Amino acid sequence: MPIHRAYILCNFARFSRLYTSWLDRLPVPWGIVEGVAADWEPPADAGIVITHMHYRWEEVRAIRRVTEQNRIPVLILADGILEYRNLYEHPDLADGCIFQPVMGHKLACIGRAQARVVESWGNVGKCEVVGLPRLDSLLTDPAPPIRTEGPFRLLIATATTPFFNAQQREAVVESLLHFKQRLEANGRVNGRRMEVTWRLTGGLERDLGLEKDSESVVRPPLSEAIDRADAVITTPSTLYLESVLKQRPTAILDFYNSPNFVSAAWTINAPRHFNAILSELANPPAAKMLFQETELHDQLACQSPATPRMIELTLALMRAREDSLRSGELLQLPRRMLADPLQGFAPVEPRFDLAQLFPGNEVFGESELERVQVELNLARERLGSLPGEMEELRQRTLELNEQNQKLNGRAREQRQRFEKLRATYLQLKERWQQRRKPSGPGSVSPRSGLGMKSKEGMNLRIEPDEAAGAHAGQLPESGPREAVVEASRPIAELDSPLPESAVPASGST
Repeated sequence: MPIHRAYILCNFARFSRLYTSWLDRLPVPWGIVEGVAADWEPPADAGIVITHMHYRWEEVRAIRRVTEQNRIPVLILADGILEYRNLYEHPDLADGCIFQPVMGHKLACIGRAQARVVESWGNVGKCEVVGLPRLDSLLTDPAPPIRTEGPFRLLIATATTPFFNAQQREAVVESLLHFKQRLEANGRVNGRRMEVTWRLTGGLERDLGLEKDSESVVRPPLSEAIDRADAVITTPSTLYLESVLKQRPTAILDFYNSPNFVSAAWTINAPRHFNAILSELANPPAAKMLFQETELHDQLACQSPATPRMIELTLALMRAREDSLRSGELLQLPRRMLADPLQGFAPVEPRFDLAQLFPGNEVFGESELERVQVELNLARERLGSLPGEMEELRQRTLELNEQNQKLNGRAREQRQRFEKLRATYLQLKERWQQRRKPSGPGSVSPRSGLGMKSKEGMNLRIEPDEAAGAHAGQLPESGPREAVVEASRPIAELDSPLPESAVPASGST
């Protein structure tokens, strides 16, 4: 069986860590395509074509010819995070050229989150979760610990290309100037003096007046600058993942107001966020560090080095090429070529510690197992007795409800009885007032005696002394006393005319 070669369709691959970090460990011959990529034709020994240059016409023309023939597999490398502005607001990139669709047979994604998004763009079966081999060294060479005393060392950096048009440049300059003014107005955070290192790109040092400072200091590699820092602030960039991988609390400075494919525990969108976020970066809450770590493992496959996965994927694609040659058929590639040791599940994060996440809750700080077991046993026994107690309370509640209903019934009866008495009183009062009115020439004033006509038409007279006795509380034999008795009679009986004896003489009270 002939030994096939891997061809790298990138003329500067020997200078890029995207390739040099793993190519030397590839156990098959490989070579870099020289000359004009658009005119390149894969030789007969080509076992695979590898490139990250999928957004220029020259490379895309060659890639398309190879993929349409479907005989030689094409592996596209993702070189960093997805960035909204790079996808949709880059004036120098053709619309849709960033994985919409993936031009090759497979895309080596840097993490699960990226694979999910790219597959949602119509690339189902083309994504393989590999990671970034150039960051593998960070897994074996841990960064020095963060200092919690002394000066607070802050690194402020920007992406390799921090803006793609004039409007974006204005936004990033505005955000950096606001931050610089904050630092000049108050150079301390949580009582610690701040030491700020600026690592800007795209000529931003001139816009901030930092050009002299940047020229007078020898810059260490960016990876070393992160090691020296206690926290990092960066514009949206793969630098964010590198900083988080070094376990630095890292904030994203984003005045663009664009969607983010990478979620950060801290995002600075306006000047009002500076003080609160600086304070937390200097003393990061455990919950936000857990969020940062969880997001890292979703964005970057870094539970183990990425180089073995990159080599495994390359060799698997080359074997598919050999199978195609042997059978004389087109390439047949499975939707997933790399096995997932986690089977799609997420591992438990090392930072997941309830005592750290909820420091104010004493329960999570309990470490004596026997004591917790006894308390748990007591709690379970107490819970076991609750159903009986709840049943007793339920029965008692039913009894009280029944009593309450009876009392409500009695109250309604009393209320109805009162309303009847009130109606009776009002009727009597109305009739009383009508009978007291003078009825004609035969009526007299109280001083000259009271008079009224009897049922037989005879004139009756009450002398003033008798009327005075009535005013003094001495009721006549018939009159108001009998009227009071009438108030207790049913209303139906009161509808008939009152007897003459129940009608008081005019002037009585």
